Amino acid sequence: NKNNGWSLLAGAGCISGFAPFGLFPVTVLALAVLFALMQRAGSPRAAAWLGWSFGLGLFSAGIGWIYVALHDYGDMPMLLAAPATLLFAAFLALLPALAGYAQARFPATDQLRVVLVMPALWVLFEWLRGTLFTGFPWLSQGYAHSDSPLAGYAPLLGVYGVSLVTAVSAGLLAVLWVERRNKQGRIAL
Repeated sequence: NKNNGWSLLAGAGCISGFAPFGLFPVTVLALAVLFALMQRAGSPRAAAWLGWSFGLGLFSAGIGWIYVALHDYGDMPMLLAAPATLLFAAFLALLPALAGYAQARFPATDQLRVVLVMPALWVLFEWLRGTLFTGFPWLSQGYAHSDSPLAGYAPLLGVYGVSLVTAVSAGLLAVLWVERRNKQGRIAL
C-alpha cells in the first residue's frame, strides 16, 4: 500500500528531529503526515497498519545502537543481531499500531480526531511503552524538543507533556494541510 510506504518514510525521517541531528520541526511534520494518512484510512485495520508502518520506520532507524550493543559489545553474530534488532523494532511498532486502531474506533469528527484524539492516544501509547510495557522510552517525541521552542513546556509538563504539545501541533498542521488540499480539489497524499 502506497500510504503505508509514506508512513514508513515519515517514521524513518522522524529520527532526524532527535540528537545528534536536532531538526526538531521534522518530528512535527512526520506526525502530521501520519495523522493525515490516518484521517483518510478506510478502517481501523488500515489505521493500525499505518501506525505500525510509522513505528517500524521510526524504531528501525532510531535504535541502531541496539545492533551495535548486541554485535560489537555482546559478540552476537551479525546474522542474529540484525534480525533481533529488526524484530525489536517491529515489536515496538505494535504500540503505534494500537494507537492507530484505537483512534479509528473512537467516535469523533475528523477534525476533533486529528487535533485531540490522535495526539492523546499517541502520547498515551508512548507513556505505556516507556513505563508499563517495555520500559523503553527511547524516541518519545518530547525528547526531540530539548532545544526547540517547546522546551519551555518541559519543566511544567515533563517529556510526555512536550510530546502532547508536539502531537497537537502535528494534528493542527494535518488539519490545515488536508483542508487546503481539499479546497484545491486534490486528495491529500
